[in-house]
Amino acid sequence: MKESKKLLSGTIFEEELEVSLTDICYRFNLSTDEIVEMVEEGILDPSQKQQNLWLFNAQALRRLQIALRIQRDLQVNLAGVALALDLLDEINHLRTQILIR
Repeated sequence: MKESKKLLSGTIFEEELEVSLTDICYRFNLSTDEIVEMVEEGILDPSQKQQNLWLFNAQALRRLQIALRIQRDLQVNLAGVALALDLLDEINHLRTQILIR
């Protein structure tokens, strides 16, 4: 019987990394409007309030990757993606609390 090998793929982001709105659009092949919608839904949280000064850290980039995967795989709208991400964050928080005890 032939064994299939599964390869993991992904991107590693430096924790200190900060990416501009232009860079994030380029890296993820998204429009500025799509990123603005994600910020408005609470999916992404830029470091500044002024759009032309927005910077996104490594955590935001990981969150964006997950959001795009949820959208693609489950065909969920942005409000649903935001809810799913909040629930995933809550699960991780609860797991951390259990491990601490």
